[in-house]
Amino acid sequence: HAPACVSACVTRARLPAAARCFVPHRAMSAAVTTREVDVSGVVDLDLLQGELDAARGQVEMWCAQRELSMKQQVAAHKTNMMDSEESYVRLVEKEKDLALSGEELARRKEHERGALESLREEAVSAKELGEGLPQQLLALREQVRNEEHELTKRDESLQSEAAVEQRTLDAHVTAVEAYKQRLGLRFEINPADESLRFYFAKVDPTNHAREFMVAVRVQPQGGYELVDADPDIEVFTALLEQANVSDNLSLFVRQTRLEFRKLVAAEEVAAAQRRAEAQLLEMPPLPPTEMEPAPKELRVLGEDMVPL
Repeated sequence: HAPACVSACVTRARLPAAARCFVPHRAMSAAVTTREVDVSGVVDLDLLQGELDAARGQVEMWCAQRELSMKQQVAAHKTNMMDSEESYVRLVEKEKDLALSGEELARRKEHERGALESLREEAVSAKELGEGLPQQLLALREQVRNEEHELTKRDESLQSEAAVEQRTLDAHVTAVEAYKQRLGLRFEINPADESLRFYFAKVDPTNHAREFMVAVRVQPQGGYELVDADPDIEVFTALLEQANVSDNLSLFVRQTRLEFRKLVAAEEVAAAQRRAEAQLLEMPPLPPTEMEPAPKELRVLGEDMVPL
């Protein structure tokens, strides 16, 4: 039984650890019952251990590759799921947009249908009106001729009115220029307070360029109100009230110029008085004179004119 036992031991040594359990029971019994045999020269245990380690490494590498492949497949599956969810959301949103677009198209279609019905009714009405169109054209032509005639008359009237207005404007411009040149009167509108300002020059004989000013403004309830005056004279308020009563602003302007003339005359009198006082101060004192005796009492008229 020795050769059979050695062959069984060698075969068992070459098998992996998981396959050693399949060694026949008779061979194990033979190995137990036989004597110890030196098999070191038959089986290389180091080589067998190296082969086992290599096989274990290959198995572990295969397991790692499988695990890595599974992880990659899981990650790809998650990515595909996320892409699918995003695509689903986009499809849902697109479905909503398409639903809204469908509703809008339905409303537009209904509106266009109503517009088409209106156009059909208008076409029917136009067809009915077209039957009596020649008579209407004749009436319209006659109306156009009459209107052209009226417009021609109105144009001639407007041209004559425009000529009258132009002549009036030229007269006013000439009058304003004459006032400015001869009386030194000019007008100005102040946009800040919407007031009408009257400037008077050639009032002071000593200084014709000196200007006096008075400003008035139209009141909402009617009439004028005094806004400013330079120099200010108290009588201007009363003069403007008279102008409001008589509705005569030109009278107020003339009276204002007269008051400025009075003010300049008063200034001239005061200046002349000051000059006279200065001259009196500059004159040398008069020499003393003897006092004449008081006249004596005279007789009554008709009597001798001899002093009593």
